[in-house]
Amino acid sequence: LGTTLTTPYFWNIAPNRDITLIPTITSKEGLHLAGELRNVNTTNKIDVKGSITYDSNDDVLGHIDTVYRKDIDDTWRGGFDLKRASDDTYQRRYGMTSPKTMTSRAFAEAFRGRDYLSMDAYLYQGLQGTDSPGKTPIVLPMVDFSHISKPGRFGATTSFDFSALALTRTEGHDTKRLSMSGGWRLPRVGSLGEVMDFNLSLRGDMYHATNLPIAGQDGTDSGIAGRIYPEASVNWKFPLARTQGRITQTLEPVASATISPNGGNPSSIPNEDSMDLELDDTNLFSSSRFSGLDRVEGGPRFSYGVKWAATGRSGGNSSFFVGQSYRVRDDDTFGEGSGLEDNFSDIVSRVNISPGALIDLSYRTRLDKDNLSPRRNEISLTAGPPALQVKSDYVFFKRQQGLEFGGREEVSGSLVGQIDRYWKSSFSGRYNLENSGDLRNIALNLTYECECFTFSTTLRREFFEDRDIKPNDSVLFSLSFKTLGDVQAGITQTGL
Repeated sequence: LGTTLTTPYFWNIAPNRDITLIPTITSKEGLHLAGELRNVNTTNKIDVKGSITYDSNDDVLGHIDTVYRKDIDDTWRGGFDLKRASDDTYQRRYGMTSPKTMTSRAFAEAFRGRDYLSMDAYLYQGLQGTDSPGKTPIVLPMVDFSHISKPGRFGATTSFDFSALALTRTEGHDTKRLSMSGGWRLPRVGSLGEVMDFNLSLRGDMYHATNLPIAGQDGTDSGIAGRIYPEASVNWKFPLARTQGRITQTLEPVASATISPNGGNPSSIPNEDSMDLELDDTNLFSSSRFSGLDRVEGGPRFSYGVKWAATGRSGGNSSFFVGQSYRVRDDDTFGEGSGLEDNFSDIVSRVNISPGALIDLSYRTRLDKDNLSPRRNEISLTAGPPALQVKSDYVFFKRQQGLEFGGREEVSGSLVGQIDRYWKSSFSGRYNLENSGDLRNIALNLTYECECFTFSTTLRREFFEDRDIKPNDSVLFSLSFKTLGDVQAGITQTGL
């Protein structure tokens, strides 16, 4: 963009309505105009963001990001999200926040008692180089209904769920799905303090697929498929607590057992909503580790683990969890690297340490059951007082076979220092540790803030490349008058 100057203008139209205009003058691409309109009252609100520019290639570029919500009555509400961009890299080129996918949505939903109903339609615009618009589905409609009864005798509840879905593509296969399930749950507390709940459920799914690829073959298939899926499970935990001095400790063994038929995932049933699978501490005891309805877990299986926590009266706390699951029979539904492909699953664990306000450490991992080597590591650390605070994150996970998401190993961090009452500084960066390793970005900031205004200077180096986005250096000066608005000026040089 070259040298840029941004001077936002805020117009307070009314107490419930305002407009912000954000013109940016660039030396290489001309004028870029962005803005936001907000309006809110007792029953609805709307937030419209957008931008437009006429670049050096005589192309008109822009985007729109609109959110509208309407409370119709005490039961119903509706709304829509309209999110579109002129091209994939436009928002990143002009320094705006850019998601991986622009998701437009229209919906209506109802809440009454213990019932919930939603009706949705979705339209996606993928912004990654690997996205194929023809294979991206249009979701119309998606209907979900959920009912949970009031507790009856002995505290038991019944439930009923209904789901209808239609996915249409201009290239590839189309899917229509109808699913219904009923369930019964009985929670119990034993005489020794053990907590249990018993669950029974029965689900039926019916699919109609068109041009569905046949696994291991070149052709496609069309037709109707279905399944009946009964399931029974019991969850058990036994919390034990004691207080010694100023510290309260809790030890809680946890276990669950689930029984369902083997199989249940024929190739004639398309997989639309269960592509991603991640075994971790949050879903170890779930009856199904899949994220959607298209894939089910089959066969008898057991999960077990232990939780421990310590809490101090001054506010400090620490906790630990470790667990694993066991499946009676192998299930080829789970791909290599998922952690669930064998009888015994990988071991999942979580550690949180926060003894006071000056340190907060979180660690999550998934260990290979055979040699305890890590298949996933996540570490997050915040340490130090506001005068000098360190933040660091490390993430590592291997790619799972059959999934579209690749592996990753990277470290990021920042160092923030409050020099005195008016001055503060920060240094941040992100480093890719895969293969030979490379630096993703690095930034240095110096900020002065008083009662009247804030002035900051940021030097930034981006090494990221994606189609027409090249590595670039930038220097940004920002001046914000607390009663008037912002002025920003920057210089960006690309291809270094």
